[in-house]
Amino acid sequence: MIYGFDIHFFCLFLCRHNSKGNLMWKWIGRALIAAVVALIGYVAYDYYRADLHTRPEMPPGAFSISYKNGMRAILVDVPNERETRRYFGYPAEVPFYIEDVWAFCTPPEADEQNDAVKFIKASNKPGERFEVVCRIKVDDDTVIRGFITSVPRL
Repeated sequence: MIYGFDIHFFCLFLCRHNSKGNLMWKWIGRALIAAVVALIGYVAYDYYRADLHTRPEMPPGAFSISYKNGMRAILVDVPNERETRRYFGYPAEVPFYIEDVWAFCTPPEADEQNDAVKFIKASNKPGERFEVVCRIKVDDDTVIRGFITSVPRL
């Protein structure tokens, strides 16, 4: 007896089959249904984790990146090179109510160009390229959310 059940009863329960004898196909079907449900669950989890349900409307030619550190970026006026380059986000310290807001990112302006060159020289990573500065408009102010660099995929 196992936990009050007779082992023969347990075996008969697992080994029973219908009149057509296709017990194996029944279990394969159940496994496939479980796999599909798991896949749908993972896709939904990934969609919400990337916060894509709150992403604002994107301009034509723009693409978005969501980072685990909370930075969410919509890159505008930058070619999408995700197949050949990896993008790294460096978030700036911002107030808590701005951390999860999508930022619009554009190439550095003329006055920011010197800071971009200094950052790349200071980080000294081979193949790294400064891509964009991410900004969030809050009422009449513009807050720098962070910046994004890229390196070649090897």
